[in-house]
Amino acid sequence: MKTRKETDALGTVKVPANSYGGSFYERAHSTFKISSLRIPHSFKVALAWIKMSAAEVNADLGHLPKNMAKAIQTAGQEFIDGKFDEYYDLDVYQAGAGTPFNMTLNEILANRATELLGGKKGEYKVHPNNHVNMAQSSNDTIPTAIRLAALLELLPLMQNAEDLVKAFEKKAKKFEKMIKVGRTHLQDAVPVTLGQEFEAYASALERAMDRLDFAAPELGDLGIGGTATGSGLNTHPKFSEKMVKSLSKRMKLQLGFMNPFENSHSLGVFVSVSGCLRALSIELLRICSDLRLMVSGPEAGFNEIHLPEVEPGSSIMPGKVNPSVLECVSMIAVQVQALDQAIAFSATQGQLELNWYTPLVGWDLLHQIQILSNGMTLLRKDCVEGIEANEAHMKEVLGRSFAMATALAPHLGYHAVAEMVNTAKRTKTPFVKLVKKEHEKYLKLDELTRPNL
Repeated sequence: MKTRKETDALGTVKVPANSYGGSFYERAHSTFKISSLRIPHSFKVALAWIKMSAAEVNADLGHLPKNMAKAIQTAGQEFIDGKFDEYYDLDVYQAGAGTPFNMTLNEILANRATELLGGKKGEYKVHPNNHVNMAQSSNDTIPTAIRLAALLELLPLMQNAEDLVKAFEKKAKKFEKMIKVGRTHLQDAVPVTLGQEFEAYASALERAMDRLDFAAPELGDLGIGGTATGSGLNTHPKFSEKMVKSLSKRMKLQLGFMNPFENSHSLGVFVSVSGCLRALSIELLRICSDLRLMVSGPEAGFNEIHLPEVEPGSSIMPGKVNPSVLECVSMIAVQVQALDQAIAFSATQGQLELNWYTPLVGWDLLHQIQILSNGMTLLRKDCVEGIEANEAHMKEVLGRSFAMATALAPHLGYHAVAEMVNTAKRTKTPFVKLVKKEHEKYLKLDELTRPNL
């Protein structure tokens, strides 16, 4: 394999002649071989946009030749299109602050821009540090890229969540008159409708998304231009303002400003957003647990609903069908909560002018968003939309239950009704047969699931 020699602060490095990566990429790629995990495409898009906007802004400010700026922007778009993915296969577990992410992209864009201007890879007519990284540092570009990438990823997540809420609302309407035994402490309780349960699921998910809607906009406050510590050393006074305007145009969102020192110090916004994702995952886990109970059986469980059958449930028991989608989404929810713990702990780390846990936080946050988004789509399409109610069985169970006895308490007194329940249990007599005819009016099923006094 033909190689070229590149020199950096540590010495000489052999780089494959055809590589768009440079010495930094070679060192990082050979050193950090920890996992098969790679940063999502959204992060690469966001970081490339930062480089493209910086080239544009620096040219406008007269600090970068316009032909170089144009070449960097062209190279950035090619990177977004996936042309150089093989040279950006960096492990997410790497040097703190994401310096390999930043410097490798600087090298890729510098080499490609050099080619576009008639040079060869490694000649660096466009230099990774001097030109592509002008007025930037890993310490401000990486947290900014995470913010932008999260905003990109949250758009489909919010749409998928809205679609899931609508699916639950549609089922709530369909099931609104199907009365069943309510359960508290997993014991028979006063009746509810299946529709009321599904309406509650929709409401809980909607409220979880309201919390995320409140937290997410803070991701749009940027500290780009703070460079290494937040001071803005080596930038033009108007650089940050122009960068926010340029990135707003690329994102098609109105972005804002934050204290640039806070940008490199604090990971608080990621904790906040992750916390909302955790809350969403908790609701999903709880809902999936409920649905698993409702579909349990069919003979030895609740058997209140039927789910779409997506796969055989057992390698040994013929005909068994498991709630596979609910199990998958439950595992996703648990993983989201574990990732939230890692993000929260990471935010407590770092010292003074830098929290260098950004590579871990970036991957964890974007992975949370991705799996939650895909999980909610799976839950909607392959489960909720196909749920059917076993209305006959719910009626049968309700008829055997003592749950409706509570409706008599305001009229006959708590202790009198409790004695009736105990008699029914002792004599194995259906409770309704012990109710006097003049009191049957209090046990109308359609009045037992709403205020009735």
